[in-house]
Amino acid sequence: MNRPEKIKSKTQLLVEGNDQRNFFRAFIGHLAIEDIQIHNFGGVPDLKRFLRAFANGPGFRESVQSIGIVRDAEKSAASAFESVQSSLEQAGLSVPEHPETPSAGKPSVNVLILPGRGESGMLETLLCKTFAGTPEDDCVNSFFECIAEAGVGESRRPAKARAWAYLTTKPDPHHSVGYATAKGYWGDLDQPVFSIVRDFLTSLEQSDVPSK
Repeated sequence: MNRPEKIKSKTQLLVEGNDQRNFFRAFIGHLAIEDIQIHNFGGVPDLKRFLRAFANGPGFRESVQSIGIVRDAEKSAASAFESVQSSLEQAGLSVPEHPETPSAGKPSVNVLILPGRGESGMLETLLCKTFAGTPEDDCVNSFFECIAEAGVGESRRPAKARAWAYLTTKPDPHHSVGYATAKGYWGDLDQPVFSIVRDFLTSLEQSDVPSK
């Protein structure tokens, strides 16, 4: 389990893995959101222990006003959200009733299960939508059709494999989808595909504004 860093911002974002951390760091920079701190809580099994340590760390109760949590849906978005709800409850934090909807407690908590909207999958599932219908997409499809016909293997995470295959078409190929975000390889971050990410991050920024 990764250890929580010292609290430095009133808005905290907890993400699953380095790729998500780098993706959201680039997206936050694009949106020019300044007062937000990103933590990599590790893998799915680590969230429960990370949240306990995080919520009991120095400065948490005094400083934190808004928390965002991001994890992949994998096979079931509903099961992933229920797992996050359970971890929040055990850490003594407010629990949102639905994904992408901030809780009413203090600090407010919002949860994004990628790729969003109740779909199964992961961050790469969302990213693959950015090149759907393009010539590169046709090439990626042909590549995996060739692999299937040759019977030389099948990925257990097809979205991740497709995203990596797409990145090989870029001038500076890199397997990190977060690095690729910073390089602009997924296209305009203002495109409709990313509306769920923009809305989520904006909700965190708005939730840390004290009520009058």
